[in-house]
Amino acid sequence: MPSPLYLTEREVSSLIDMRGVITTLEAVFRAQQAGDARNSPRQRAQYWGSRLNIMSAGRATGRFAFKAYAGTKAPTAYHLMLYDGEAGLLAIIEAGALGKLRTGAATGLAIDKLAPHGDISFAMIGAGRQARAQIAAAAAVRGFSSARVFARDGARLHAFCDELSRELGRAIEPAKSARDCVRDAQVIVTATNAQSPVLQDDWIGEEAFIAAMGANAPTRRELEKETFLRARLIVTDDADQARLEAGDIAECVTQGAFGWSDVATLASIVGGETRRPTGLAIFKSLGAALEDLATAELVYELATARGVGLPLR
Repeated sequence: MPSPLYLTEREVSSLIDMRGVITTLEAVFRAQQAGDARNSPRQRAQYWGSRLNIMSAGRATGRFAFKAYAGTKAPTAYHLMLYDGEAGLLAIIEAGALGKLRTGAATGLAIDKLAPHGDISFAMIGAGRQARAQIAAAAAVRGFSSARVFARDGARLHAFCDELSRELGRAIEPAKSARDCVRDAQVIVTATNAQSPVLQDDWIGEEAFIAAMGANAPTRRELEKETFLRARLIVTDDADQARLEAGDIAECVTQGAFGWSDVATLASIVGGETRRPTGLAIFKSLGAALEDLATAELVYELATARGVGLPLR
């Protein structure tokens, strides 16, 4: 029986890329729709000023994993434990880079399934920790007829756009305001830590597709309630997790605007059960452990094939 592997952030980054992770997530969501994969919502526990977050998922293949990360005064460290039902522990993986890639890849998959075909006018609000992977994912599945980004810190925004333009080989333009950023945009991504909406509903076109990935706590909002109310399709990556973390959707459900059964899942989109109607569509991204599991499996298979990682015994 092979020894478990320890894989560092640098090793993970050397093994996987955005296109590969998008393909991997499509497969695991297809498995979830078939009943062969299961996600357990994130648990958040407070301990004397610090917070421990744990999330897990499993597959009928016998693979399962959990990811843990802590909110402390020190920089956040993410670790994932990958198991096999027969072989036991397969790997301990440093999962910061993995988390960014899988979060971006979920948006990329949603864009691929729900956004217009061909080149798109793209807009993003936010230039923080998750923003780079969000743009890279969009670029992996679509060409850009235009691409704009807005963030409150002007110096950071310009540096971010210059760097991404060089990396992607595409023009990424800084916008003067959030409203200017999303003007006439077909695809809008919000990647912020905002507590209140960063987009006004009347800025958003009737046929736009929005991927809102920043507000994954009950008290946080990136979009106005009116935007959810006029959406023809609302999709999330996990229904049970949305009930705990998607406060903006829960508010609409509580007020009787629509029910949880009206919220589709990415699995139902990938599996073909739900199709995109004409009109505004929203992907409410929360970050699911099933995405971590699938990406960790990809990392592990590539690591063992290439002889990467430190054996633990």
